[in-house]
Amino acid sequence: MEGPADKDVEAGKPLPGERLTWLSGAWTALFIGIVGLVLILVFILQNLQSVDVYFVVFHWHLPLAVALLFAMVLGAVVVLAFGAGRILQLRMAMRARR
Repeated sequence: MEGPADKDVEAGKPLPGERLTWLSGAWTALFIGIVGLVLILVFILQNLQSVDVYFVVFHWHLPLAVALLFAMVLGAVVVLAFGAGRILQLRMAMRARR
């Protein structure tokens, strides 16, 4: 004897509570973020030797991992700035066409 739930499964429709929601996406992002932070922590703990960092007229003594993380963050900021500028440029072009 088939019930309504059997027909939904056969038709490929998700059952209630089975489909992806904003909250399930947030949990996935939180899990990935925690794994990323643990990997960064391991990286920092394995690269504690101090290095000299020179940038224009500045000079610092930093652990290697921290210097590399600063470089990564600076690179990400540059990429985000160029990406935001391009998005703004495209939005302005779309407004001008309307």
